[in-house]
Amino acid sequence: MGGIWLLARRYVARHKRRSLLLIACLTITMSLPGATRLLVDHFESRLTERARSTPLVVGAAGSRFDLALHALYFRGQPPRETSFSEVTRIQESGYGKALPLFARFRAAGAPIVGTTFDYLIHRRLRLADGTFMARHGDCVLGASVAERLGLGPGDSLLSEPENVFDIDAQFPLRMRITGVLQNSHSADDDAVFVSLETAWIIAGIGHGHSPKQQGEDAAATGHDASTIEFTEITNNNAASFHFHGKQADFPVTAIIVVPTDERSETLLLGQYLADDDPSQILQSVEVVDELMTFVVRIRSLFELAFLIMTIVTLTLLGLLTLLAVRLRQREFDTLRRLGSSRFLIARLIGAELLILLSVSCVLTCLALAELSLLLPHLSLHTLASGS
Repeated sequence: MGGIWLLARRYVARHKRRSLLLIACLTITMSLPGATRLLVDHFESRLTERARSTPLVVGAAGSRFDLALHALYFRGQPPRETSFSEVTRIQESGYGKALPLFARFRAAGAPIVGTTFDYLIHRRLRLADGTFMARHGDCVLGASVAERLGLGPGDSLLSEPENVFDIDAQFPLRMRITGVLQNSHSADDDAVFVSLETAWIIAGIGHGHSPKQQGEDAAATGHDASTIEFTEITNNNAASFHFHGKQADFPVTAIIVVPTDERSETLLLGQYLADDDPSQILQSVEVVDELMTFVVRIRSLFELAFLIMTIVTLTLLGLLTLLAVRLRQREFDTLRRLGSSRFLIARLIGAELLILLSVSCVLTCLALAELSLLLPHLSLHTLASGS
């Protein structure tokens, strides 16, 4: 038996290219189903974990999925904005804490999330460097944003205009970076956090003037070469920034609600049952569960595709083996003249295939182990990139 394994190893080593090609095909075929299951399970656990920490979400009536994804991961925009009066409505009910979000704008490709300190406390976001926002115009970067842009405390970041072709649009805001958050391996790593007031200033609801700018307003409205290219809040003009209108009418894109207890959650859900209510409330876990049903169906399709791929790979492996037997006919004739039986030659071919399968299994296990170690360091934004 030892001679058979020696001949098998020598043959596999002698035909390196053929062996490596077969090992690669087998490894890929065996790795894909396991990798897909690991990714989907990790994706589902991350989705469920964030949804459980976000019990209820309130926003304008419309698509439940759009609202949930916006509130949980700052992805896309809800159909419409709701007003800050909804925050007051929830707070005055006494049934829970309201965490408003206004995430309509972006900076360097990252969402600008206007919110309150209660949100940072709720998500347990801690600073890796610097301090939290101290005034209007300050921002704190998520870990991934800071690493990607190479920015930190003391630097500045410019908001992106919604429409670069609209000459009447609000000027971008140059924000002062005061801190960088620790890596939380969540959607918060890919966001820029500002106060609600700063987000409203970006939207043009609030504005201010420095002493120098107050005398130049008429020239600035001409949009000529001397027009200022961005708004910046400094120590000199911070006190002059103010808002027009009632705060109750100011926009928010979503509200995360943390109910006091189970009874309060039920009562809150009951407050938004009216068909003519312009706002809606949803339970994040229920929406995520609905989304995961689609993911599971897609996984089933992938598993079917992998099964077909496995059958095709094994068929090709069998075909290659038959061709190899035909090409090695003289070698096998020599072995038979030396006294080898057909069964012994079959065992030799089986040993060669077993070596290839064993190497493929080892590589598959190593690849899946490496993936399982890498998954905790991947955020959902990395797993499902895109706007």
